[in-house]
Amino acid sequence: MSKEEIISYFYTNSTAYGVKRTFAMLLCGLLAGMIIYFTYYITSEKIVYNRKFNWSLVIMLLVTVIVMMTISSNIAVSLGMVGALSIVRFRTAVKDGRDTMFIFWAMAEGLCVSSQNYRMTFTSVLFIAVVLIVSSKTPGIWNRYLLVITGLGGGMMDQETVFQKLKPYVVSQQIRTINRSKDSHQEIIMEIKTKGELKTALIDELAEIPGVQSVNCVVESGEKVG
Repeated sequence: MSKEEIISYFYTNSTAYGVKRTFAMLLCGLLAGMIIYFTYYITSEKIVYNRKFNWSLVIMLLVTVIVMMTISSNIAVSLGMVGALSIVRFRTAVKDGRDTMFIFWAMAEGLCVSSQNYRMTFTSVLFIAVVLIVSSKTPGIWNRYLLVITGLGGGMMDQETVFQKLKPYVVSQQIRTINRSKDSHQEIIMEIKTKGELKTALIDELAEIPGVQSVNCVVESGEKVG
């Protein structure tokens, strides 16, 4: 096969997209992107909600559609575009692994739209959205907390009394750190597991123990804040 025949093959086996067809595909991508947008908004558990990142997911889906349309419309141009995209390096660090999942989700839906498989697009995007919303609103069976108990000087706080007060409220308990200063101030850091939410009555009972100066409790979720 000669060079002219190869070039002719590239151009004759390309797909031409009209204005109406292109607009329909982009509109379908926009609808799928808005479902991803509202899913991220509803399931976001961060203190600071990143609205710009959420909109970037929608734009990423549309850009994926445009790139795939360009590649499929002209095989010759697609070879050059693949080479150009291969040298692109993204340096933006994604702190939350959940955000990475949304990025891949937007790219996958963009590929579905560009293949004009609209049934798969809306079936998959709605199914994943429902799974994420339900999983984010379902409370956990076991909750973990870090309990910090500070005792007065003189070693007046009795650890056995603390453990007896914890038994009716917790499923399990484990001491992580015990600190004692020169003036006999004590600090006990414990990891406790409860069934459901921690009851405030436990904090009140621990605070009434002789020798206890303060009681602090922090949720241990293993997730980043912000």
